Amino acid sequence: MPFNYLVVMILNQVKRSTQCALESFFAKLDQSEVSMRQQSFSDARQKIKWEGFRELYTSIVNLIYNDKHIWNTWHGYAVMAVDGSKHQLPSDPQLLIDFGGLGPSATTPTAQVSYLYDVFNDVLVDVRIAPLSTDERTLAKQHLEKLAELPGIKKKLLIFDRGYPSADLIDAVLAAGCDFLFRVRTKFNVNMDILPLGVHAFTLHGEKGEPMETKVIKLTLESGEIETLVTSIRDKRMGVEAFKALYFTRWGVETKIGELKHCIETENFSGRTKETIYQDFFASAYLSNIIAIASNEAQPIIDFATSEHVNKYTYKANKNHAVGVFKDHFIEAVLEEKPRVRKRRIERILLLVAYAKTPIRPNRSTPRNPTPRKANYHHNRKSNA
Repeated sequence: MPFNYLVVMILNQVKRSTQCALESFFAKLDQSEVSMRQQSFSDARQKIKWEGFRELYTSIVNLIYNDKHIWNTWHGYAVMAVDGSKHQLPSDPQLLIDFGGLGPSATTPTAQVSYLYDVFNDVLVDVRIAPLSTDERTLAKQHLEKLAELPGIKKKLLIFDRGYPSADLIDAVLAAGCDFLFRVRTKFNVNMDILPLGVHAFTLHGEKGEPMETKVIKLTLESGEIETLVTSIRDKRMGVEAFKALYFTRWGVETKIGELKHCIETENFSGRTKETIYQDFFASAYLSNIIAIASNEAQPIIDFATSEHVNKYTYKANKNHAVGVFKDHFIEAVLEEKPRVRKRRIERILLLVAYAKTPIRPNRSTPRNPTPRKANYHHNRKSNA
């Protein structure tokens, strides 16, 4: 298999038996007479460094942020949410050594993953995968390094959930030239805890004791729970409702992680080595951003199609359907050598993405499942469909 075919095969995300995927791959290219064994494919991909897939993913991110016209901001801020997740890996003794394990006897190989997500532009700005021994704050600091490399973004605002706040991380965010909005736990700072509802000027102290002026927002949730937010933004024009709405945009990163796990099937890895785990991980992030670009490009088509009717909701592309479209048509479009034919195939992808739309329901909430399944995929049995 030529090198470019091998890379596209991996980028297309093998989520069924490898042999069936190979047969389908060659059939899409009208090369049904060509055959390749699963073992040959596995051997070939071990010769490709996973860093190449990280570079492909990074190139897409840089391309997006070089196009200043697609940026959606909040008062001029590019708003990024940070969140971590545990990714279950195939049951393999070496992966358990490489990444560590969870479960009663710590025998389930699991990776620590962190995402930096642009909540208003649907972009995975930076993704990290590491052993379980790596804590989420360490990965969050690595995201700051990526932010520094992005061209042209002058104002950056990072939103963190209540597991992240620490004097050390706050110092790192400010040192990187970013602003922050943290949700904080009770007892994070006893002086914050006793503040009444509303917006308050508050002096925090960094890891070395240096003072920093912040704003604390105390508000009541619909559940009756008192929530505490702390931010470096001290603009007096922004009150409780503004910061409450801003914080809840963080939900987008959790939705994105769900999309990765359940639509793109990030945890359904196609190999059992550290090299293939990293290849698949960055290939998934690449595919997610490609689909986000396609959905953005398809939005005018959706808007036009729905403009002739009076609709209760506005509509957007159905991401689950978009994933399926790319799995069916991505190979032919990418490997097409004739520019005009490639252009037509890309246009067809956009039309198919726009065809299956879903309503945007504002203020919709879904309660967390207190007893989620421990594993989404059985790594010893691959689908043939």
